Amino acid sequence: MNTLWLIVAVVFGIAELMTTSLTLVWFSIGALVAMVLSTFIESIVVQISIFAIISITLLVVSTKYFVDKDKDFKYDTNLQGIVQKKGIVKKEINPYDLGIVTLGGEDWTAISAENIKIEEGTVVKVIKIEGVKLVVSPVDDDIDNK
Repeated sequence: MNTLWLIVAVVFGIAELMTTSLTLVWFSIGALVAMVLSTFIESIVVQISIFAIISITLLVVSTKYFVDKDKDFKYDTNLQGIVQKKGIVKKEINPYDLGIVTLGGEDWTAISAENIKIEEGTVVKVIKIEGVKLVVSPVDDDIDNK
């Protein structure tokens, strides 16, 4: 019976390698525990019960732990890092119309936060991002792209 539990553990381990969810590893661990205990316990029903109890318990406890740990984590994406940076208007931005802003060497479509005309060459600050557009506002100082 040890060989069967080892095969089950390996199958779950290989299946875990093919996923990104971190769920099947607990069944692999449960199978390894059942393999060890099968040397002392003859009944297949008891072995399967131990496998199921250990695997499901590990799955529930670890999932709850990771969800609780991840609850307060604030994800910071590259887009969020653009907010408050400064760029230069490459194509004039008219009220309620799109223009182009160069920011960090990349061109972005942009609209004015105040719905005003912003001339080409004006230094602007990114106020927020709406979809794939920057919402910008003119500033008086030079570009520092901090």
